[in-house]
Amino acid sequence: MATFPTTIFAEILSKLPVKSLFPMKLVCKSWYSLIKSPYFIKLHLNQTLISNSDRYLLKSSIGAAFYYAKLDLPHNYLSFSTLEHPLEYEEVEVFGACNGVVCISNYDKIDVFLYNPLTKSRRKLPPKRIPNPEKDCVLFGFGYDSKSDDYKVLRILQGFSCQKCCYDEAQVYSLNNNAWKSVAFVSKPYFFPFADCHGVLVNEGLHYIVSSEELDSQQRKMIACFDLRTEKFSLMDCPLNDDKSKTEWEYLEFCVRELGGCLAVMVTYLVKSYAAQMLPYLDGDDVRNRRLLRADLWVMKEYGNKESWVKLFSTGKPVGVKLYCTCIRPIVYSKDGRRVLIDIDCLEVGWYDLESKTYEKVDARGLPQTYYDTGYFAGSLVSLEYKPQPIKITKNKNKNKNTKKKDSDRFLSAGFKLKL
Repeated sequence: MATFPTTIFAEILSKLPVKSLFPMKLVCKSWYSLIKSPYFIKLHLNQTLISNSDRYLLKSSIGAAFYYAKLDLPHNYLSFSTLEHPLEYEEVEVFGACNGVVCISNYDKIDVFLYNPLTKSRRKLPPKRIPNPEKDCVLFGFGYDSKSDDYKVLRILQGFSCQKCCYDEAQVYSLNNNAWKSVAFVSKPYFFPFADCHGVLVNEGLHYIVSSEELDSQQRKMIACFDLRTEKFSLMDCPLNDDKSKTEWEYLEFCVRELGGCLAVMVTYLVKSYAAQMLPYLDGDDVRNRRLLRADLWVMKEYGNKESWVKLFSTGKPVGVKLYCTCIRPIVYSKDGRRVLIDIDCLEVGWYDLESKTYEKVDARGLPQTYYDTGYFAGSLVSLEYKPQPIKITKNKNKNKNTKKKDSDRFLSAGFKLKL
């Protein structure tokens, strides 16, 4: 019987989802070695990303377990299961996902892990103290630097006093080095207005909404980008929003997302709810006293070109949503690119059809009734274990010294044995 080349087996196996590869490792030693090899792990990851397959939806919440569900199934429901994780408590906050790896922490943001949910491979990051946990704003971002073949985590800390930023710092963790280092922060006048919006990975850069006193007065925002390759910040313009004279909105919110490899921004226009209008003593700044007027989803077709912002769709409260709606966030395109999965108030998800402009709620099974943050990841075999460091051999520049010692070393290494 002819023997097939290993490359043919590798090409065939690379098209399988991660969970189907687990039993394949038990077929024979050669398959086990192949599937565990860095060559196959990269081949399988590239195949998964190109085919846009083996995708999972993530759900995390305060006071509840971590859940996930297979995304691309033919029926219109999601079957969620509890997802194991390395954190001590059930509460999980997700900072981002890249190449099948998620960056998670508990809600005090001290115990931070890189974790592959399917292979259970993990790496705990060296802990970093938060000077004032109750007042400081701490944001993270996670992504891959192809130039150095390294996974990196960005940690941003801003301290506030009397509603003004009084100190800030930025640090980057390298998986290859297993260490943090400080990097230059974004220009001083800027701050991060949305404390729960962590970095969004697009084009190997982490993106955040930033503001300043001047921008706030103009009802505008900008996007700060941290380039994982150069480890430097830059700024780019957000898409333009409607002026108050054109639209009777009272609150304006921005949310950065990634869609199909492109940078996207959801601009949400809010007004006071009916209850807040009838009962003036209610706190008008409380998000529970607002309702959605309109949400515009913008996509940057050509990265870095502000002229390439295109409005993908504009919608009010989707038909079928019973309660007041205050927040709509895009998650991911469908495989055919005709629909966008959107999250509504962290309570439900559904598909928004870009052609018919209709919304269809997805039946989420296996989830308790609570608020959930939503994200997604693609299955991969990426390992987070420590890589063995190559042994460095230092040569003696002065060959004429210690010759007697070298001769003795050669004699011992030749096989001298001590007999008792």
